[in-house]
Amino acid sequence: MVRIPALVATLSAALALSAAPGAGAPPAAARQPVSRHLLDGGLVVLVKESRSSDLVVIEAVVDAGPRVERHDESGITFFARSMLVRGTASRSAAEIAQTIEGVGGLLGGGTGTDFTSLYVVTPSRHLGVGMELLADLLTNARFEVRDVEVQRSIGLSRIRQNADQPLQRATDLMLEALYPYHPYSQPVLGYEATVAALTREQLIQFYRTHFTAPNMVLSIAGNVTRSAALDAAGRAFKGLRREPPPRRSRWLRLVERALATPAGTAVEVRETRPVAASWISLGYLAVPVGHPDFAALRVMNALLGEGMSSRLFVQIREKGGMAYQVGSSLPVRSGPSHIRLIAGTDPANTSKVVGAMLAEVERLRAAAPPLEEVEAAKRGVVGRYALSREDLEAQAFYLGWYEILGVGFDYDERFPREIEKVTPEDVARVARRYLGRQTVAIVGPASAR
Repeated sequence: MVRIPALVATLSAALALSAAPGAGAPPAAARQPVSRHLLDGGLVVLVKESRSSDLVVIEAVVDAGPRVERHDESGITFFARSMLVRGTASRSAAEIAQTIEGVGGLLGGGTGTDFTSLYVVTPSRHLGVGMELLADLLTNARFEVRDVEVQRSIGLSRIRQNADQPLQRATDLMLEALYPYHPYSQPVLGYEATVAALTREQLIQFYRTHFTAPNMVLSIAGNVTRSAALDAAGRAFKGLRREPPPRRSRWLRLVERALATPAGTAVEVRETRPVAASWISLGYLAVPVGHPDFAALRVMNALLGEGMSSRLFVQIREKGGMAYQVGSSLPVRSGPSHIRLIAGTDPANTSKVVGAMLAEVERLRAAAPPLEEVEAAKRGVVGRYALSREDLEAQAFYLGWYEILGVGFDYDERFPREIEKVTPEDVARVARRYLGRQTVAIVGPASAR
């Protein structure tokens, strides 16, 4: 999933899924001081002054996503967020576009497993315009019946497109088996049946319940002073609802670890489809961001499956010639995350590739990797992390996102130091602890073996 900035002329179609990003180290531009403030209504405001360009980003990150959705309302966060640009009590969709385009700005957003966001980028002299527009969308969206049905049609089309992607389908099946009781099993877009059944009243209630001051973080980054940013935020967001975070969100933080426990035995799920290749998604339960083992897992994952120098790529694709695509990832999550290995291969090689993936896992569990390999993995993590934060909008997003995840905005700077502390023994230890019983999902033709 990718966060996609959108020109307002095409907002309704372009506001799309947002990836839960990876970890690493911020670039020099991202290390400028950040201040945290709490407004009277409970809204946390983060301000980062940056003179790198004459722009300002204002980003609202909301504690809403599949993690807090009931199964029968799966997809409601994405649906509700997509409705915000379709009109407010004072602006039509065209007027929203005219407002932001009239100052040479951008409006975009995204929805991930643990969050949803909306942001504006404007020249700094138009800070007030951008702030007022964003507050209007988050406070006064109107959810017209016709617009709801148009957006429902768009959402259902995207769900069907995803279902037609065999790798995405394999990952969905893996997550459903890995998280049988936890809402992390649910896709960001939702299910066709749930999105088709959501009512306008449900969307409005979700919006009013979750898009509140205590349930969101406002992150402001760019060529703006702290006092100007706070003054503009205080004026624009004074009408934001002040109800406390939903009970379900507070309850989930207490019990979600019990809802995600490793399977007693290895699990395999297969789905036969008339496709040319076999697609494999293999998962292991892991830990939330901020957990003491997260940094070691991040390095372990980089060594295992990130990039063309990783063990999975070298052994399975380069040396073995067995896969078209192979790699691994560790999503950043507020709750129990997972290590995900993926591969695409010729159907005749399906079992062989699964076996090769498991062999690389066992090699990690059996012995600590060489120091030079671990150091190279750490450099890769830090470098990719820095690159992901070069963009001003990304800097604003990560600050608000880490605050919503519960580890604090300053985790963006703390994490690289944690990466530097990881040793080969740490990598082997977390491999033994977390890479135990796997959950495997395979989508391929009947000939897949």
